[in-house]
Amino acid sequence: MNINEVIKYPVLTEKSEIARSNDNVYTFVVDKRTNKIEVKKAVEFIFDVKVLKVNIQNYDKKPAKLGRFSGFKNAVKKAIVYLDKNSKIVLFAEEAKEAAKEAKEKQKTEKVEKEVSEAELKAAEKIKKAAAEKEAKETNKAEASKEE
Repeated sequence: MNINEVIKYPVLTEKSEIARSNDNVYTFVVDKRTNKIEVKKAVEFIFDVKVLKVNIQNYDKKPAKLGRFSGFKNAVKKAIVYLDKNSKIVLFAEEAKEAAKEAKEKQKTEKVEKEVSEAELKAAEKIKKAAAEKEAKETNKAEASKEE
């Protein structure tokens, strides 16, 4: 089965949102023909995250009424995906904006750290040059005193 056809859509309920925010657990409705291995591969490929475990549940069709008409709700297959602590899936635009802000702040701190390290390297080079010049002067003085 094609990786893009495995996951249909995320389940956005109170229970799934609590699990997503607290435990890093995501719930998706998946294709009926898929299995745990395919779901794991699809989530890792699409969202670029590390999946620890996948549980799958089949739900049968349910009777439903709309006014005087009766029928059934569709049967679905849900996959509950447990992610690594460092992994995160962004489902909403607001989360994407927050993640982008955090990434910019992280880049700024890394730039400052790089600048500090570069400055430290330059200072170390200057100290080495000064020490080498000092040693050269001392050796010149020692040679001059020997000649006299």
